[in-house]
Amino acid sequence: MAHLNEKEGSIVSHCPSCRGGRSTFEWHVNGREIGAHERREEDRYWGDCVVSYRVFKCAGCGMGAFGVIKMGGGGSYPGSYNRLLKFFPETKQRLSIPSSVPQGIATEFREAETCLENQCIRASAGLVRSVLDKTLRANGYKTKKEFNLYKQIEAAAEDGVITQARKRRAHDEVRVLGNDVLHDDWHEIPEEDVEAARHYCQRILEDFYDDRESVLILLREAGRVPEEDRETEEVSEN
Repeated sequence: MAHLNEKEGSIVSHCPSCRGGRSTFEWHVNGREIGAHERREEDRYWGDCVVSYRVFKCAGCGMGAFGVIKMGGGGSYPGSYNRLLKFFPETKQRLSIPSSVPQGIATEFREAETCLENQCIRASAGLVRSVLDKTLRANGYKTKKEFNLYKQIEAAAEDGVITQARKRRAHDEVRVLGNDVLHDDWHEIPEEDVEAARHYCQRILEDFYDDRESVLILLREAGRVPEEDRETEEVSEN
């Protein structure tokens, strides 16, 4: 969550342009403010209240941002005391995923995070489910025998690629939640439920790709054909 430095007037928040890294957003450059509009507002508790609509800049990448700050006591920004009302864009800390995760799956996982950050809760839940489905498919679990996601998760647990505890979470936190979005009538989904699904999906990606060579041995012993082996077969055929 964005935090206002009351003394300096800068804002500390996770920056989407810095891959979710925590950064300081400044309101001035070389001693000059970037841009602002202020108006006075009546407030029964804050004397001489001013609301400041202000442009900020990420100190790391230079991306612009917008904040609304309430000040009391008169004077120029940042004033004698103040409170942050709104800040945009405010991103969450991005979860780390193994570098060996296929690019398409990694990009879809990041898109799910972006949706969650922008309060597109149902869209994020559907994408997290899609990441799980694509991960299992990439590792040889999309067969006629294990056509639906339920059977794919069960098979991955039977092969020992994911634990029984992770299997339950994959069903309860990711698959069922995503199915609600895809198949049920529209209804609100709690943000904390999608946040939990994001974390468990990250852990499943780690299960499959953190120690990839060991997982490949398990998959081959179980008769699965992961993407790496499919690519090898295609090269041999050509």
